[in-house]
Amino acid sequence: MYIPNHYNEDRWDQKELLIVHHPLGTLVTFDQKIIANHIPFFLHIDKETGKRYLQAHLARKNHQIPLLQENDHVLVIFQSPDSYISPSYYPEKQKTHKFVPTWDFASLHVYGKSRIVDDFDFVRQQLVNFTNQNESTREKPWKVTDAPEGYLKIMQKAITGLEIEICETECKYKFEQKMAQENIDGVVAGLAHDGVAEVSDLVKQTNS
Repeated sequence: MYIPNHYNEDRWDQKELLIVHHPLGTLVTFDQKIIANHIPFFLHIDKETGKRYLQAHLARKNHQIPLLQENDHVLVIFQSPDSYISPSYYPEKQKTHKFVPTWDFASLHVYGKSRIVDDFDFVRQQLVNFTNQNESTREKPWKVTDAPEGYLKIMQKAITGLEIEICETECKYKFEQKMAQENIDGVVAGLAHDGVAEVSDLVKQTNS
């Protein structure tokens, strides 16, 4: 990924936030042609080894499974909310008019080694972990055990597990880091006014 120095994000905590808050990743495999699927991932960190893994499940009929079994090298892409940035957001534009539109976003590329895990307990734990993570902010969180066990077993027969050991990451946070503070403040205010609160917050947080 092309990453200018001022947009390079090498802090692991920022990468982790991107995975946890925006877990829908694009799983890319390479064979005679490129195949991509969109899959939600759970980030698992082994407490003993410190190794990091992406865990997920796939439909057994997913045509990407044979490719994963033949070639375990994969790329997973995560992306933040994003937005068009109007030149009108920049206060300095009124003085110089030397501004053009741009696009603000964060993107994380995860390179790793994958394995299909056709194991009932692994898949069940992955379902529990991912569900608990995403239900944690609800007043009355739904739990996997709320569904009848017989029904869960039937549903689980249709899926298999996937685990990817994270080997390398590249991360770009492009949120106005090159700009003067008055222009950053203008983008924060402009995005908030236009109803793009998530990106407005990201611009503010990145430059705080």
